[in-house]
Amino acid sequence: LRAAFAEGIAWGDAKQQLFERIDRELAAPRERYMELMRRPADVEAILQRGAAKARERAAPFLRGLRAAVGLRPLGARPDTAAVARYGAAKPQARAYEFKTWREPDGKFYFKLVDASGAILLHSTSFDSPRAAGQRIAAIKLAAAQLTERAGRLFLDGEPVGTLPDYASLDNLRALLTREDA
Repeated sequence: LRAAFAEGIAWGDAKQQLFERIDRELAAPRERYMELMRRPADVEAILQRGAAKARERAAPFLRGLRAAVGLRPLGARPDTAAVARYGAAKPQARAYEFKTWREPDGKFYFKLVDASGAILLHSTSFDSPRAAGQRIAAIKLAAAQLTERAGRLFLDGEPVGTLPDYASLDNLRALLTREDA
């Protein structure tokens, strides 16, 4: 084609040469495809054998995985072999949890509660759930940098919320920086 372009080949002629080349290159794969399309039952049989083989290989792993996370039919007993191998599903108790909501005024708020359900922080208002979520993420990352003035919490000079009378900034920081939280 390079020589043909140097001699002034037209774009239509170049496209025709390209088509012929691609047509030659794909002739064998196209014939194989057409042969398979003439035998859909054979193709289906091959696919079904492959699916059965995949299910056979995956079934033990999936049973173990389901047992490990506690998924089973309601009336079934636990698969003791899988539990022994993978361990039983154990719900993880959280040291704390952030809870968010929207008030009728359209503003978004969050609170921080500990494992006992005690509220440790009431947030200020946010215009969007994203803004509230970003503030929660910042608190989790920089809990040690929280400051308090007259019962109000601040992070990087921005108001975060208020502490209830029974909560302290030191306890809040300790909870947020716990390794197991």
